[in-house]
Amino acid sequence: MIYAICLFVILGAVVAVGYYLNSKTAKPEGCEDMSEKCSGCKITSCIHHPTIKQEV
Repeated sequence: MIYAICLFVILGAVVAVGYYLNSKTAKPEGCEDMSEKCSGCKITSCIHHPTIKQEV
């Protein structure tokens, strides 16, 4: 039981550190505003797909 708790804590720490490091990573140059340049692809669930134009 102690091994399971330790494993859970270690995995949680790995996820937390990964999330933190990912949030600190800057977006690559040219990827800041993709919605205007996107013409669409086969991934229709993408938020930038032309069929999913949501007004904010």
